[in-house]
Amino acid sequence: MVDILWLLVCSGLAFLMQPGFMCLESGLTRSKNSINVAVKNFADFGISASLFWAFGYAVMFGASRSGWIGSSHFAIAIDGDAHLAAFFLFQTMFCGTATTIVSGAVAERVKFQAYLLIACLTSGIIYPLFGHWAWNLVSPGVRGGWLGQLGFVDFAGSTVVHSVGGWISLATLLIVGSRAGRFPKDGEPQKIHGSNLQLSVLGTMMLWMGWLGFNGGCTLELNDRVASIVVHTILAAVAGMMTAMTIGWQKNRVPEVELLLNGSLAGLVAITASCNYVNTPSAIVIGAIGGAVMVAMKALLERFQIDDAVDAVPVHLGGGIWGTVALAIFAPPETLGTGLSATSQLAVQLLGIGVCGAWAFGLSYPVLWLLNRLCPLRVSPEEEQIGLNISEHQAKTEIYDLFKVMDFQAQTQDLGVRVPVEPFTEVGQIAKRYNQVMDALEEAVARTQAIVTTATDAIITFTQPHLKILTANPSSELVFGYASSDLVGMFVDNLFELSDWDLRDDATLLQVLLREKRHEMLGRRADGSIFPLEATVTQAQAGDRVFYTGTFRDISKRKQSEAALQRASREVKILNQRLQAENKRLGAELDVTRRLQQMLLPKESELAQIEGLEISGFMEPAAEVGGDYYDVLSGNGKLIVGIGDVTGHGLESGVLTVMVQTAVRTLLENCETDPRKFLNAVNRTIYNNVKRMDSDKNVTLCLLDYQDGQLRISGQHEETIVVRTNGEVERIDTLDLGFPIGIELEISEFVNQATVQLFPQDVVVIYTDGITEAENADRQLYSIERLCEIVRKNRQHSADRIREAVVEDVRAYIGDRQAYDDITLVVMKQK
Repeated sequence: MVDILWLLVCSGLAFLMQPGFMCLESGLTRSKNSINVAVKNFADFGISASLFWAFGYAVMFGASRSGWIGSSHFAIAIDGDAHLAAFFLFQTMFCGTATTIVSGAVAERVKFQAYLLIACLTSGIIYPLFGHWAWNLVSPGVRGGWLGQLGFVDFAGSTVVHSVGGWISLATLLIVGSRAGRFPKDGEPQKIHGSNLQLSVLGTMMLWMGWLGFNGGCTLELNDRVASIVVHTILAAVAGMMTAMTIGWQKNRVPEVELLLNGSLAGLVAITASCNYVNTPSAIVIGAIGGAVMVAMKALLERFQIDDAVDAVPVHLGGGIWGTVALAIFAPPETLGTGLSATSQLAVQLLGIGVCGAWAFGLSYPVLWLLNRLCPLRVSPEEEQIGLNISEHQAKTEIYDLFKVMDFQAQTQDLGVRVPVEPFTEVGQIAKRYNQVMDALEEAVARTQAIVTTATDAIITFTQPHLKILTANPSSELVFGYASSDLVGMFVDNLFELSDWDLRDDATLLQVLLREKRHEMLGRRADGSIFPLEATVTQAQAGDRVFYTGTFRDISKRKQSEAALQRASREVKILNQRLQAENKRLGAELDVTRRLQQMLLPKESELAQIEGLEISGFMEPAAEVGGDYYDVLSGNGKLIVGIGDVTGHGLESGVLTVMVQTAVRTLLENCETDPRKFLNAVNRTIYNNVKRMDSDKNVTLCLLDYQDGQLRISGQHEETIVVRTNGEVERIDTLDLGFPIGIELEISEFVNQATVQLFPQDVVVIYTDGITEAENADRQLYSIERLCEIVRKNRQHSADRIREAVVEDVRAYIGDRQAYDDITLVVMKQK
């Protein structure tokens, strides 16, 4: 029963390879095809499992006829035979794996029904027949397939499973061709990036886990070889990953994610044939060469413009071929039980590879070629462009709705259409912002149109050549005396009196108007009367079109206005005197606010009473009232240290820091400790106050919760610096721990927490960007690196001395330059 249980566990692990392939392939393809890729992985398992039960198992493992085909166990009944049931389930996973390899290679272009036919061909005919030749047994240890009788060895399926899928993938790729835009006629091949690489990483890790059952279960019993098989499997995957990464890094100057993933898979495929026979160093070499073979075959396919969407052919065919050959090279002949010498074994392995290619490729290519002639396997260019999620399954996505609205607006210029918003999704947030932009744009266009329509000035657009008028607003009729319909099509120079101008052509007039921006000249009305006007002409461009907008104002009464302007000038002088008095009063208010800020800062006596930590703080505003905030709050057995930075500085920013401090203190007094609720409550308070103030201010706020030597950090601010007693510097990035306060009403979903364990004499430093962005005479920034180094050098001193060292160094660095931002620093040292 233990062996049966082991086979069932390995079957479960091997089944993980199906969702693993689904995640890997969905992440490496574009989002418009991800649903199609996922459902193909799901459907092909259903097809392969059903066909394998109906006759695939019989063809592969039934009583052999001359070593070519099985003849028993059709529609296998496993009732009452636990060993048979476990073995059938385990082999079904292998059939499903061989079938699903094709889906990734031909992704983003093959019809769903065409892919189902390919899955039927793979799991119903090609895989079980070749599997019979290689793996069929007359009795335990006695091979029944003709290829196995010759001595062909493939422990877990480098050739039987992976190369079969790779050969069929290659045949299908040659028939359906590459994806649109992958290989332009003129230019370099274009990489088509995946939509979700983190999902692909997850899929690869699931495949690693599935491979443990895939290889480990091939012993068919839980024996003393299982542990070494599993270790060899893992080490080969690691070696393949590192080799592919190194080669790709050297070649492309960047560690491509796809090479790491596929390099590890190629190592797994390569070791699959020999994991039970080779020693550990050999397993590492086999995996490493498998990764290199994958990279080389990937380049070869690209050279011949064969578009493998997920590099399934380099991984499974390239890795499978190498793994099958490697068995003869690295495995001691006496362990294989074939009775062949190393040379003879290599010859048989090569024969098996050739037979696999001739059978899998040689059958699938003509069959698929004929099917493609009768009914195209590939979707139409329009369907490929829109994506197979829509064209094959009518599975609309939010991004599709967004693009559809964008296309409609581009075609109709109707700015009133809005994108449906799905809340709590990234695309929903994009759609929301896009709608907000369109609201603003529509409002701006309407406002501009209203201005043009109601303006008292004549606003005329015209273009070259000959400065022909395109549009004229209603006021043009009043200024020039022509109907709007008469103005359109006229030449704009007919509206001016140019007898005193030395003009050679229309271009000269336009150059003068553009150069002088605002120009006084004489206008001519429809009745021939002359009047003074002020002209302003600007150039605009829409795509390749260039046109000009002229604003023309009748200034006949300007002279009569001079007296009124003089009176206004006197009133302005009086107003300036009043403003000076108001400024004095405002300066007094600023001083009160500054003093209030200083009064609210933690007192040294308060800091000295804190147990467990030395704390020293410093804040120096750039203006009378600063926009920085820090506080140390102790109560209910907890210690909260907060630091924040309001955008800008001055009275408004200073008031906002007081609001933040009040909100934080109130929440702490009410025993609110959950960081998500704490920061969200602060944010809602500040958000509503900022909106009421009609302000655009916001705050970066970070809270450090200290208790018993443990520091929990939440909220978005500058990096938190931790200097250990041995001089090691740690920088905790708070970008993903929160969201700026006061921008959005709800931020709880963005709030996270990082935990740092402090040991005696460890130093923690928090600060505002007034320190790291301080400039010296050469306009070079002080930088966080310099701050870390100063703290590190002074780590043995007290918190007060470390704070003094930093402030002195910043001031020395700035020199005589003015500090343009508030400077705030808090130093904590574990006692």
